[in-house]
Amino acid sequence: MTARYGNAEKFLNTFKPDMQVMAARYTERAYFGTAPMLETVCLGYGELVVMVFICALLEDINLFVGVKEKMPVNRQRELSRLVLAEYPYLKVTELLLFFHRLKCGRYGRFYGMVDALTVTSALMQFMGERLTETNRYKAARKKEEKPENVSSGGITYEEYLQLKEKQQKQNDHG
Repeated sequence: MTARYGNAEKFLNTFKPDMQVMAARYTERAYFGTAPMLETVCLGYGELVVMVFICALLEDINLFVGVKEKMPVNRQRELSRLVLAEYPYLKVTELLLFFHRLKCGRYGRFYGMVDALTVTSALMQFMGERLTETNRYKAARKKEEKPENVSSGGITYEEYLQLKEKQQKQNDHG
C-alpha cells in the first residue's frame, strides 16, 4: 500500500471526495481498476484510515444536501464501521462511484436530514447495480476475446514454416 500510495495522508488525498466524478466517468475502471478494497486499506493503513475515508464521503454528502439537519460525526463513524463490516470487498473507487450516484439523486432524496438508513438502503441498491454492471462488462469482455482453439481456416506462422520446410525438402529431392 505505502509503496503505491505513500502514507495515509497521501492515500486520503488520492481518493478524496473530489474524485467521485472521475469514478463516474470511468465506471469500468472503478469496478475493475487497481484501486484497493476497503479491507486492503484497513490492513495497509489501519481501520481508522478507512473510517476517515468513508466519513469524508459522508461529510461531503452533508455539505451537498440542502437539508437542515446534518448527520452528526458520531453517526458518521458508526455508519463507516457498518460499511466496512458489510462491504469490505468494495474498492475505494466503487464507494466514490456510489456517493457520486447518491448525490445525483439516483437512489432517492433526503427529507429533512441526512439519514444513515437512507445511505445504507441506497448502498444496497448500488450493490444490485454493481452486480448487473460487472456481469455486463464481463460478458462484453468475453465476446471481445477470441477463443484460441477455434480454427479460422488459417494456419499459424510456425505451421507455415514447417510446411515451407517440408515443401523445400520435396523440391530438393524431387
